[in-house]
Amino acid sequence: MGSTGRRRKKNRRFETASALVIGRARVNRAPSSTTSRWRRLRAILVAALAVIAGLALWLTLDARFYVYQADVVGTARLSRDQVFRASGLDGIHVLWVRPAEVEAGLIAALPSVELAQVACGLPAKCTIAVTERQPRLAWDEDGHSWWIDAEGVVFDAGGTVQAEEALVDGWTVRGPLPREEDGRLDERVRVALAELWTAGGNVPSSLTYVPARGLTFVDERGYRVILGQGPGMDERLRVLEWLQFDLEARGLAPRFVDVRFPDAPYYSLTNEW
Repeated sequence: MGSTGRRRKKNRRFETASALVIGRARVNRAPSSTTSRWRRLRAILVAALAVIAGLALWLTLDARFYVYQADVVGTARLSRDQVFRASGLDGIHVLWVRPAEVEAGLIAALPSVELAQVACGLPAKCTIAVTERQPRLAWDEDGHSWWIDAEGVVFDAGGTVQAEEALVDGWTVRGPLPREEDGRLDERVRVALAELWTAGGNVPSSLTYVPARGLTFVDERGYRVILGQGPGMDERLRVLEWLQFDLEARGLAPRFVDVRFPDAPYYSLTNEW
């Protein structure tokens, strides 16, 4: 082999070695570039977390995000302060407000509220819209006045306030207030009153409830009329009208007239009941 061949072999070995060295250098530089990218990404994540933490701290500590008042609309007999206090919103962070829970709590705390709607937004602006129940009659129970709506829901009329003065229809019942387990007016009394409202007739707007006898009133002629309770008021009123006509025709002045049982009406000229 000549000198020229030996030189070629040396050149090939040199080129091979150079390629290996360059390849190692490239392999060694790749991890350094990846590490740099991860460091930048980590720095960005840390900065983002710091911003989020600062924002959360600001939302938590800034008093502007706590509810201390609300716009209350729809009140008629209740005051705005009563509604706001009953809502439980005072001092609550606006992000912790659960409108459905507040609405349910309002209706439970204020029986005179039929519907409630709560809406809140940032920073701490809340609106409470309520619909109050419309009283159909006033019930005077030993000096304490209650209001009762058409569904029989009983709610306070304000202690000893003369509630009947605030009613358009002016219906008033006096006596012990019969309630069902859910607190509503006894169904039999509710049905009787509803039928009286629709029947009209010569029935005064001031009635008395007697537990053993139901609804009663004093007729303009001066005697007591016992109407009872439950359905069938139309028939009782027809029998009462017929009986009153008969009594007047015979010149009789009873102490009371009982039409609870239309098939067997009863009156007495001597007894109170």
